[in-house]
Amino acid sequence: MFGKFDHVVILVSDIEAGIRTWAGQIGMTLTHRSDNPQVGLAVAFFKFADNTFIELVAPTRDDSPYAEMLRERGEGLRLLSFQVDDLDVAVAELSGRGVALRGVGTDRVFIEPESASGILIQLWPKDRPHRWQALASAVKTD
Repeated sequence: MFGKFDHVVILVSDIEAGIRTWAGQIGMTLTHRSDNPQVGLAVAFFKFADNTFIELVAPTRDDSPYAEMLRERGEGLRLLSFQVDDLDVAVAELSGRGVALRGVGTDRVFIEPESASGILIQLWPKDRPHRWQALASAVKTD
């Protein structure tokens, strides 16, 4: 059912500080940046050769749902994403095992943290492209 690891989302309080940490101190290459003003979110991507990636997210305003998450949980791991061969089959198998799921019936399905040792897990169909990756190849980040 599960394929390879797809990506990880890390919540940070300040996107610029997060980029300095992950690019400057740790040495990863910043691939792409974007903003989502509707949600109040700044995002930075660090892509690896195998197309897996780290996604840093930071709230850009106090009423953002991500600002609330930050206040409640602090910075750190927000989500792990794993590829699945078939989303509907994965949902059926996990539901049959009693795993708590969020987003069933949509194209964004997650295993609830209470069913996964406190970690939110996204089920990502292996054939679904990431929209930002097409943009990243056309946008220079420096």
